[in-house]
Amino acid sequence: MLRRILIGDNERILVIRKRRFAAILEPGERWMFTLGRGIELVRCNVRDLVFAGEWADYIANRRPDVAARDFTVVATSAVEVAVVYLDGKLARIVPPSNRVLFWKGAVEVAFELIDVAAQPEAPVSLLPALARLGRESGVIFATVDDGKRGLVYLNGRLVRELGAGNYGFWAVLSTPRIEVLELRRQTLEVPGQEILTQDKVTLRVNISATFEIADAAAARSGLKDVHEYLYRALQVAVRQSLGKRTLEEVLAQKTDIDEAVSAEVRREMQVYGVRVSVISLKDIILPGDIRDILNQVVTAEKQAQANLIRRREETAATRSLLNTAKLMEDNPLLVRLKELEALEKIAGKVEKITVVGGLNSLLERTVTLRGD
Repeated sequence: MLRRILIGDNERILVIRKRRFAAILEPGERWMFTLGRGIELVRCNVRDLVFAGEWADYIANRRPDVAARDFTVVATSAVEVAVVYLDGKLARIVPPSNRVLFWKGAVEVAFELIDVAAQPEAPVSLLPALARLGRESGVIFATVDDGKRGLVYLNGRLVRELGAGNYGFWAVLSTPRIEVLELRRQTLEVPGQEILTQDKVTLRVNISATFEIADAAAARSGLKDVHEYLYRALQVAVRQSLGKRTLEEVLAQKTDIDEAVSAEVRREMQVYGVRVSVISLKDIILPGDIRDILNQVVTAEKQAQANLIRRREETAATRSLLNTAKLMEDNPLLVRLKELEALEKIAGKVEKITVVGGLNSLLERTVTLRGD
């Protein structure tokens, strides 16, 4: 039977004769004898782009001439990915050990092979387009802000440190692990630590520390958690420092205790690339009964100091009176001036004063006061 076959511009027809691949028919009008020849026609739409039929591997392996004419063959090795562009736009990532046949004609297909074993980091120029593909990109994305440091691990091994910026790493051979550490100064609070002093008094102290990570790789490789390790180091150091002192020494030498704690903790954290700058005992909280006793002691001390000051003032006043008396004994005129000062003070408190003998008598004789 003579059969007429019409093939559109976006169509191709696979000719299978007696269950064997024969040819791919291009667009146009074809006439074909099909009677008794066991011919099967498979119509394909090239706008589907990917040819994934049962004959794809056969054509790629056994009919390279047909593959070169009708397809763009993208094949990747065990360590490669292919970045596929359709009409100049990134559209697909072909993972390692894969082969994809794209129909020619509908769109322009181009691709780029990347050895992800040698170049585990995705090109920065492709990151926006890869991000639009989402999970299909096969990339793990990371953003490192200013003041932070990123650490990239492949197969459990640190391979790179990252500064501020956007990054992407291929996750097709292994899954990269990216950790971001804060490099700016941070404050760690250790509240309510109960400590027994040398004289068996229980205190509660609040500790504050300011630190920064100077070497991100050393801090991450040596410590599981910087905050937790520093927290424990501060606890131990403060307990050891305050436990060797009496309550009186703790209250009297608070600054010295801070320096002792700081020196020990700084040495320990410096080994792991952590720089501790300031450590302080923010609060020292005493038990209620001890606080009452100390208040009584302080009150007694202040009262004793006040009594001492009063006695000193009284002694000074007595000496002053004694000196005045000696001067008055040798100088009668000074006695008269003192009398007049006393009379002036009294005059301000009474309504009338009678002076007998005139002004000369007032200046020359001893004043006699008489109450009515």
